[in-house]
Amino acid sequence: MISKKLFLWPIIISVVGHVLLITAGSMVDLRENVRAAELFWVQMTEPQPDPEPAALPRPQTRPAPEKKIQPVRETKSLPPEGLREDTVDIGSVDVKYAAYLAQVKKKIQRLWKYPTEAYLRNEVGVVMILMSIDADGSLSQVMLTSSSGSPSLDQGTLDVINTAAPFHPLPAQYNLSRLHITASFRYQ
Repeated sequence: MISKKLFLWPIIISVVGHVLLITAGSMVDLRENVRAAELFWVQMTEPQPDPEPAALPRPQTRPAPEKKIQPVRETKSLPPEGLREDTVDIGSVDVKYAAYLAQVKKKIQRLWKYPTEAYLRNEVGVVMILMSIDADGSLSQVMLTSSSGSPSLDQGTLDVINTAAPFHPLPAQYNLSRLHITASFRYQ
């Protein structure tokens, strides 16, 4: 009987110790100040009126011609065989890409605004894009993968990505020649 107790005590202590280690390990965040990514959001607010000179007569306004959407921007050819590429969502919490994606997102958010034409027409929607960033940080491609149904929202999103380029070079530890990033832009 005593030999059974001597055999069971180490097992019980081991189980309790492992439970305590697992509990303590789940309380430690190893991501070093990386916040979970969010979708891009734009809130509609009243635009600030442009000051108009009182003495000038107002010209008659004509409807603006429809702008042709430029869905793809190719500036560089595909990399040679053997070079690595990867695709990730801008909202990814993958520790490997989180810091770089946060930089890209921050740069885009500083420039992103609701397109004026779309705002005036109360257009809403979600634009999904795919952008490709080369190892040197240059934007090699931006492509509309899902339209919002509004040409001005779609083009406004593509314009913001093109304006935000170039981005920071890809970190050397990624060992990538190109990183493809998917992103959603919600206009409401």
